Amino acid sequence: MSSLQKTGQWWVLAVGEDFDEDTFDQREKCRAELLHKVNEAGIELDENVWVYDESKCAQLVLRVCSDRERAEDAARELEDSGLSLRIAREFE
Repeated sequence: MSSLQKTGQWWVLAVGEDFDEDTFDQREKCRAELLHKVNEAGIELDENVWVYDESKCAQLVLRVCSDRERAEDAARELEDSGLSLRIAREFE
């Protein structure tokens, strides 16, 4: 995966635990735990692209897809990974 730019694409996200947005250490702990789960699932990423939105939880981009249907297919392929997954349109 290369560095993300605004392209209107869809993301398949691994979703971790909630954290207090004002606590840097807690956020970093949630990210570390999620990255550990992703690695345990055998998923290797070229770079870690973290997403922050109103859900206030650790989210890591696993796949970038050109449309929602492909993102749904990619998420189905990852269902057995044991990860909590979410599909989202690239944030603007």
